[in-house]
Formats: sequence, C-alpha cells, structure tokens
Amino acid sequence: MTERLYLLDSMLSAFDAVVTGCEPYKDGYLVELDRSAFFPNKGGQPCDVGTLGSAKVLDVNEQGERLLHFCDRELPVGTAVHGELDFARRFDIMQQHTGEHLLSYCAWHLFGAQNVGFHCALTYATLDLDKPVGHEGITEIEILANRLAAENAAVTATIYETEEDLKGIPLRKHAEGLTAPIRIVTIEGSDACTCCAPHVRKTGEIGQLKIVEAIPYKGGTRCTFLCGMRALRHAQQMQDTVSAIALRFSTSREQAEAAVQKQAEELSNTKRELRQAYAALDEYLAKSLIAEAEDLKGTKLIVKTLESVDAKRLRPLAGATMTDRALTVLFSGVGDRVFYLLASNGIKADMGMLIAAVNTALSGSGGGRGTLAQGSAKKPSDLKETVEGLHTYFKNVLLHG
Repeated sequence: MTERLYLLDSMLSAFDAVVTGCEPYKDGYLVELDRSAFFPNKGGQPCDVGTLGSAKVLDVNEQGERLLHFCDRELPVGTAVHGELDFARRFDIMQQHTGEHLLSYCAWHLFGAQNVGFHCALTYATLDLDKPVGHEGITEIEILANRLAAENAAVTATIYETEEDLKGIPLRKHAEGLTAPIRIVTIEGSDACTCCAPHVRKTGEIGQLKIVEAIPYKGGTRCTFLCGMRALRHAQQMQDTVSAIALRFSTSREQAEAAVQKQAEELSNTKRELRQAYAALDEYLAKSLIAEAEDLKGTKLIVKTLESVDAKRLRPLAGATMTDRALTVLFSGVGDRVFYLLASNGIKADMGMLIAAVNTALSGSGGGRGTLAQGSAKKPSDLKETVEGLHTYFKNVLLHG
C-alpha cells in the first residue's frame, strides 16, 4: 500500500519514491509507488498533477487502498523516481478547501447551518448548507470568515488511531462511515472536522474569501465562493466591468449603478411610449387593411405584406381586422426572416390546415389551429411572387371551399 505523504505534510511539493506497479491503461499507464505526495480525486476536489521523473502525471485516483497515478509513459517496476507536484495548482485548491472549512464553521456558528456538500473545480467552488440563508446572513458569514482568516490561525492535521481518542474533541462535523484511523483538520480557535485533503498551514494563506453567489438548493443554500487569487481575479474583473460601465455613462464608479438605473427607467418609459405609438399606428393600419379587403361571397379577405413590423404586433393587428366573416393573412419581413400570421372569424377553414400551405411555399415552420396560426421562415428573394401565389390560393379556398 502506498504511504500517503500528503496526510501529514500538505506543503510537500517534491519527494522520492520507488515504482511498485505499472500497467497499461487506455493511452497511458497506471503507476503505483511505495510513497506519494499526490492527492487523488477525492473529497469533492480534483487531484494533483505533476511529474514522476520524465513521466507526466495527468490524473490520480484511488481504487480501494491502491493509489493509481495515470502517466503518459511507462515506469518499470523497481525504478527510483523523483516526484514533483504542480504546486501552484495544489496551493490554489488548498486555499479553496481550507476556505470551505472556515465558511462552513461560520455558517454553523452563526446560524446552525450544516455543510452537506462541497465541490471544488479549477475555477470555482461550491458549499451546500442544509438551511436557507438570506443575503444578510451570507454577508455575515463572509465577514466573519475573513476576520478569522486574518487572525492567521494555525491549521493542523492529526490522525487518531481509535474513536476513543476522539472523545472530548468538539467536532463541527464527523463524516459518516469513517473507520479509525481518522484524520481531523483543526483551525485553531474555531473549526475541527474530519477531512482527508491537504490544507494550508495558516488561515492567512487562504487570502480573501468571497461568496459570489448564494441560491436556494434542495431546501437549503448553495454558495459559490472563491478564495485567494481566484477572489482577487474576480474583484479585478468586477472592477474592470464597473469601470467600463462608468466610462460608458461618463460618470464615476460610485455613480455607475445610479446611471444604469436612470437609463433603465428612461428605456422603460420609451418602450411604453413606443407601445402607445404602435397601438395608434396599428389602429390606423387596421382600418386601411379593412378598406382594402376583398369581399368574397360575404367574407373579407386580407392578404398583406408589411415591412419591418415586429412579429408581436401581427396578432393584435390581425385581430383588429376581424369582421363578422373574415380571413386575414399578414406577412412581415424583418431582416432576413419573414413572419406570418393567419386569423379568421366565422369561416369553416381551420388555420392549422391553411398554414401548412404557407409553410410549404416558404419552406418555413409554424402551426396553430382553429382561428389562429403563425410561423416564420427565411426570407426568400421572391417573397412578393410567393405571397401573390398564396393570395390566389386563399381566394380559391374561400370561393370553392
């Protein structure tokens, strides 16, 4: 069995070992060592990567008690190798994991919320709490965690050989299903819980802790957080974003939110005024369409192509043309698309059936039933001729059923 060097020395970045096993696997080899500082994919976080001599360690996993290093080349059994971790990756992940312990402690200390899930990816980390925590509570957790981190308390890992040895140790969390020996990670003056992963030596090494999102999740709260350089990069990105917005509005960063709010209100007012203007225009346009309608055995037929009329306007516009007996077919070319709507009143024809002819003629898609159907298609170069052909088709439907 491989001696796991990371259990008691998380800062170990290089070591010497002997290859005890090597077998082909996919496009590489699974290598076993007598001792290793490589942490596997475990405990909700990604593994270490690095090198073993001339071989690249691309992945590390546990299989029972075996620690398997997936390498890009063969390392014969008995070979002495020098292992080196990508320590920048290791340290980044340790910052996130130790930060998760501190955030979990603060959530438990302030609100009695238990950590029920943790996941650390290479760009973000999440913490799941078993209770709903609102915005103000999340802010409290974040502030306390950063205060505790600034105290630069010691972070230690201790292995206890029996459950009896654990008695009297106030654990925030004791993972279920563990059997002795059990590893406890302790943050001096605050947290203590079972954990298998590497951690920083002092809470000050976590750097800044920032909860960037907190959403309801399975009856509790899922927090997405960043620590250390991840938090710094996020802060820099947010500052750049706010600065760009402020520049766009010719104001300071402090006034950027007010400027955006003001524009949003102005835009809302403009949209309302535009809707009112369109309503007045469509009322006039509907009267014009009714005046141009063909009378076919007492049914008014309107087939009209409109330019750049928003598809959302077609339905109320067609509705305004409905008389006792009517069939209105409107087309609107917007950019490289054409939108169409069929509406009827007092006739036997089903619009879901009639739109099939329009879909075929325009190679479009759409549907409906009863008195209303709508669809769209890529705008053809011969739209005018196609609409004229459909006009004839609808006339025949009304004249001959």
